[in-house]
Amino acid sequence: MDGETMELYELNYSDLSLLSSEKVAESPEEAQRLESVARMVMETLGPNGPGLLAITGVPRASSFRRNLLPLARKLALLSDEDRKKLLKITKARRPTPA
Repeated sequence: MDGETMELYELNYSDLSLLSSEKVAESPEEAQRLESVARMVMETLGPNGPGLLAITGVPRASSFRRNLLPLARKLALLSDEDRKKLLKITKARRPTPA
């Protein structure tokens, strides 16, 4: 099997935030840059793209990783019954979207 190298597209968290907000770009250059970023995201995640996108510059990411990764192992080792109970409790505590 031949290995194929995929190019990973990196999207900065601040750009992701801007793309998903209702804010209007401050300048025509910024609007054009964000359009280009949005186009690249769509191509990357589209039917002919690799489907892989890396989000960089996420605030507190290392703290989240340090705190959550050890819990992933614990979750994986739970019995099916206990895992279902935990996930049901977690779902019930989620805030409802406005």
